[in-house]
Amino acid sequence: MKYYKITIGGKGAEVYPFQLNTEQYETLRDGGVEHDELDHDQICEILGVDTFFDVPNNTIIGTYPDAFFVRVEDEEGNVVYQSEELDSDRSDYEEQYCGEVAYLIIEDYCKGEHLVYDIPLEEDFDIDKLRFKVDDIGCRVEIVSGILYEEKEYNIYKSFGDTSSKGYYYHLTAGI
Repeated sequence: MKYYKITIGGKGAEVYPFQLNTEQYETLRDGGVEHDELDHDQICEILGVDTFFDVPNNTIIGTYPDAFFVRVEDEEGNVVYQSEELDSDRSDYEEQYCGEVAYLIIEDYCKGEHLVYDIPLEEDFDIDKLRFKVDDIGCRVEIVSGILYEEKEYNIYKSFGDTSSKGYYYHLTAGI
């Protein structure tokens, strides 16, 4: 058994999707949330939560496809593959939180190493077996949020790397 560390990083975001009712949607829209005219406490009050971390939906973390790097290291820490370009032929895109329902998509812009996988393989690492999961969140924010290797997910081997927040962006979906 061989172990490989796969690190995905660069510029990206942790995204908090909040489903909205009509009143919340209109209050956020009229308050100028997308133009940064509401502060954290005002937004939380409208959403009925104490903090953005109280999101009832799953948060999604990862890098932007156009500001991405991947690095693969073997057990000794030797780099066996690295790239700063996302290969769209090796990427699977999925829409999340798009459609008929309105959402406030809170995008916490951050930089660093977003995702780290330590995966066991029977054979040497082969870049042709690696695929990337890209989520289009609210049809507004694209995030590289995971990997597949030989068509298998390795979520049990996934951890979150070290990132630093650079600020928030707010997006309303027009589901209502």
